[in-house]
Amino acid sequence: MKNIILFTTILIIGISFSCKKQEDLSIDKIENGEISFSPMEVGNYWIYEVGEYDKDGKYNYLDIDSIYISTTKDINGNTYFEYLSSYNSSYKEYLRDSAGYLINETGEKFFYHKNHNDTIENEIIEVAGVIISQNYRVIYIHDTEITCLAGSFPAIEARSTIYLPLLDIKLVSYYFYSANIGVIIRVDTPDLLGATKVFNLMRWGKE
Repeated sequence: MKNIILFTTILIIGISFSCKKQEDLSIDKIENGEISFSPMEVGNYWIYEVGEYDKDGKYNYLDIDSIYISTTKDINGNTYFEYLSSYNSSYKEYLRDSAGYLINETGEKFFYHKNHNDTIENEIIEVAGVIISQNYRVIYIHDTEITCLAGSFPAIEARSTIYLPLLDIKLVSYYFYSANIGVIIRVDTPDLLGATKVFNLMRWGKE
């Protein structure tokens, strides 16, 4: 576990961890619909190199993934966009924009552009008054560009944490969003062997 924590720390430092509050002008542009951190249109796609860092920090190439929006679906009177993956055939996700929040059909918030250090999700699970887990997602606005295979871009990070207090373990994953592009870097929670899967944007576009 110490190796996992050390590696994750090194990885985040390596993609320039520094943050600041976003300027009001940019916020106004987003609210007016001029830019989006998750462009939603049927036919949009994102191509990622999928790799894995082992517990010692060695990188191994795994595959290429294509995330794409296949169609729309009406759920409870709202239009959601259906996301599919060529890498993971079981992956299917329905997302929409709700007043600037990126949410799924259950109302879970995945992203928000506006406030640095903003907690957008916080779910506590208790059994007989004992906290079993706490799941929360925090937004960090970076003041330096984040580099992926497609280039270097300004980005906002959505960091998800699953905290297991009885074991004193935190399982953390990271999503970096860039305006008018979407997710440019995704770092998954390490698996039981300490391997960390990374999705690195190569290109994006529309069919």
